Amino acid sequence: MIVIYHINNCVISVRKLDGTELSFKKGRPNEVLFEIASRFKEEYVLWCSEEARHNLNIDVLEKLFDHHRLMLSYGDVNRPFLTKDIGYIEDTPFVKIPGDVTYPTWQMHSYVGGIHATVLNEISTSVNVDVNFDFLLNSIAKKAQAQGLICLSEPQLVKDQALVKSLIATREELYTFVSKHYKKRWLFFLFIMHAKYSRTYPVVNVLRCLFKKNSSHINIDFNKIVFETFKPEGSLPLQIDVVIPTLGREKYLVDVLNDFKNQTLLPKKVIVVEQNPDINSSSELDYLYSENWPFEIDHMFIHTTGVCNARNLALKKCASEWVFLFDDDGRLTNDTLQEIQKTLFKTNAKCINMSYLQKGEKETNVHLKQWPYFGAGCSVIHKSALVNVSFDPALEHGYGEDVDFGMQIRNNGADILYAPNIKITHLKAPIGGFRSKKVFPWQIEGAILPKPSPQVMYHREKNTTNKQLIGYKWVLFFKFYKENSIKNPISYIRYFRSAWEASQKWAQKLPFND
Repeated sequence: MIVIYHINNCVISVRKLDGTELSFKKGRPNEVLFEIASRFKEEYVLWCSEEARHNLNIDVLEKLFDHHRLMLSYGDVNRPFLTKDIGYIEDTPFVKIPGDVTYPTWQMHSYVGGIHATVLNEISTSVNVDVNFDFLLNSIAKKAQAQGLICLSEPQLVKDQALVKSLIATREELYTFVSKHYKKRWLFFLFIMHAKYSRTYPVVNVLRCLFKKNSSHINIDFNKIVFETFKPEGSLPLQIDVVIPTLGREKYLVDVLNDFKNQTLLPKKVIVVEQNPDINSSSELDYLYSENWPFEIDHMFIHTTGVCNARNLALKKCASEWVFLFDDDGRLTNDTLQEIQKTLFKTNAKCINMSYLQKGEKETNVHLKQWPYFGAGCSVIHKSALVNVSFDPALEHGYGEDVDFGMQIRNNGADILYAPNIKITHLKAPIGGFRSKKVFPWQIEGAILPKPSPQVMYHREKNTTNKQLIGYKWVLFFKFYKENSIKNPISYIRYFRSAWEASQKWAQKLPFND
């Protein structure tokens, strides 16, 4: 490993971890970063602000940098380089970053960090080094994360988190970054946000950036850069418990169980939570007991409906190292669990989502990469990532329970990777029996319907920054206007304000139990 020490956008020394000093051409950190990578092609290249020299946690570096397709950094997460204003236009989990756990994000810091020379050499022709160092690091991560580079905020890089600092972008740098990494319409959107909430009017910034070329794409396949170090979490073969909530789909469920029965790697236990709101009913899953299964079947029959409750009950019964959250209308190939094991062994990931498409749909993602979403019907999670994690009952019968669950996993310090090579077919079966449409108290006749739904508002207020929530509000405002029957702008503004306030009011009252 080689560390580039810098101060005031100038490199002052380049050293190996043993203290050996290396020569370099005089220049800025941007230039030295790629120079060192071209000379030492098999090394990790780290950067460290001079004021962080004695705060760099050298003892854990080899443990942290455990594969080549990795970019780590750490700084003051409360003062990101692009400022919190980036939340106005960035609607992903990569903005609200906890400072005390490893967390997926493309937002990098020049305070301390590192990347492998292989990655730098691959992207050297796709980045502009004639920018601020923090700008360059954020640009690399923003572009490459979508192609498969694993980018993390890593607090273990430093000994004392209280000492970390961050540099802040100028308004010009912020708008330039937006113009190069987002569609041009976001320049105008950001301008509106600044005009309304900051009472600033950066017209010149918008005009200067309007015609700058977008450079958000990096022409590189990170699948070529393999995960070099394999340190699987737990023992092999993997010990997996499967969680399946079901309601009125007994014919689909038996196909699911037979798919697990035919796996080349069998699960340890399958937990089936059968729901039927009729208190006088009995189970319709006789085959759970009449047929022989090569794994333990744990069957719960309950009269309360809702996937949040069902999955939470099942999670309490999971005893294996890994949990597979599944649906009652998915289909597997015989080697699915074997492929899951290979991917977990390869990546050392603690959570993966798999391709979950309906028949006829085509997978557009080709990269194993960090995932801003979470699917509760196609996920495998390590038990360590599930500590104090559960499906929020406030989101029962609504929307966003799986997205919220994914946020809890990330806040536990576990990344979520998407593995498009593992394909599960989603049959999207017709709604089973015993179901009736949930009627919420805000759906009474004559009342203004909340916009968005209170469940979505609840999730947004819980899991996004204030500026992300504001940005979402305005995006929704413009989108909803196109499809709304109210076309008078003044009347529409009044209507939308009332609908938004109604959503906030009901979100505070969740969970609603009738």
